Amino acid sequence: MKIALVVLDTLRKDAFDEQFEWLPGARFEHAWSTSHWTMPAHASLFTGKYPSEAGTHAKSEGLHDPDPTLPELLQQAGFTTRAFSANLMVSPPFRFDRGFDTFDGSWRLNVNSRELIGWTDLSRDTQPGLRGYLEVLRRILSREYRVLPSLQRGIQNRLAEVGIESGAVDDGATACLQTLSNARFSDDEFFFINLMEAHAPYRPPEDYRTADESSYDEVAATVGDLAVDSAAVRAAYDDSVRYLADMYKKVFTILSGQFDYVITIGDHGELFGEHQSWRHFHGISPELTHIPMVVSGDGLDSTSNKPASILDVHRTILDLAGIEAPSRGQNLLEGLDGRPRLTEFQGLRPGRIEMMRERGYSEELIARFDRPLAGLAAEGYYGYETVDEWQEDGSPPMVSPRKSLETLQAELNRSQHRTDSPDLSQKLQNRLRDLGYA
Repeated sequence: MKIALVVLDTLRKDAFDEQFEWLPGARFEHAWSTSHWTMPAHASLFTGKYPSEAGTHAKSEGLHDPDPTLPELLQQAGFTTRAFSANLMVSPPFRFDRGFDTFDGSWRLNVNSRELIGWTDLSRDTQPGLRGYLEVLRRILSREYRVLPSLQRGIQNRLAEVGIESGAVDDGATACLQTLSNARFSDDEFFFINLMEAHAPYRPPEDYRTADESSYDEVAATVGDLAVDSAAVRAAYDDSVRYLADMYKKVFTILSGQFDYVITIGDHGELFGEHQSWRHFHGISPELTHIPMVVSGDGLDSTSNKPASILDVHRTILDLAGIEAPSRGQNLLEGLDGRPRLTEFQGLRPGRIEMMRERGYSEELIARFDRPLAGLAAEGYYGYETVDEWQEDGSPPMVSPRKSLETLQAELNRSQHRTDSPDLSQKLQNRLRDLGYA
């Protein structure tokens, strides 16, 4: 059994509908993420739990859930497990390489799988010159690391240090294509991919640009008085989505020719001034949490309007692989029962709060945006909390949506795990800042 899971990062549902009509398979029109940003959404994908249960959210970054992750379960079942991620938030420093035999990424990552020599850490922790090279030799001879991939990564790092970043033309789609083209897949294979072409700062190749790149501070635009040209920013985003769609056609062609199932989803959306908010800095409005979801495979051609969740992808992959393990999800291919689904916001990341304080924002304003929020997706309906009020899209199928939300929240086994962000190199911190995460 070969299963591919592809996350098209930051792809809004409306943008997907405009550019991905060509994608075949079973479509889930009422699908929802569990969060408004990448890390908690991917934690749900890999654990089958809500972010508050997995212990991965703004106040606790990294994949720290004690139970085996989806890749670990597949690996234990004999699957070859591989990953290609263009997003730093889904990378080894945050423990998202758990269970993967290999973990590759775009130029933005330039981080180390646990089976590759940690060149960045090595250069920091060892003396320069001969002693440093001897330490590299010792680690290679210890067979602790995979030799050729480690040497390739070291060469890439050295080129980056002297200003030859990689010749990258995009945020990872081209590198992903190269990885797929060179791969030889086993009979039982799981391949996870995260593509970032739709993520800020919206820099598609020149041939796709109808608008100039629109860099701005989403925090100042959301909580302050910064004016942003929403039409120009949306145009730059749409240009990036068109490029993503064209590149994903090529990726999907390879995957669909090699894999039994290809699951294509978004992890969250993007805001362009709706609800007085920007990018995915804050909130759980439908523009952020309503996601595309398609399962492609032989004979799959249907449309479901039942509530679906990113959690269902976890259950579906387990069932396809014949693995028994707990999951809050349902099998997407066996019919959804219409149960309501949750969305969560656990406040602001500590780095955001620190930055807001440095800029002079009041503690009252920070507290206003830092409190938890929750939403409820049901048949034909989505209701959600904001900093001001309860908002609704559609007609609720239950008497009291807020009471239903409280009931579902009471059933959660919330993790008490809290952890500081990992100690990242200055280069990785700069790349996070470029993406709007720091």
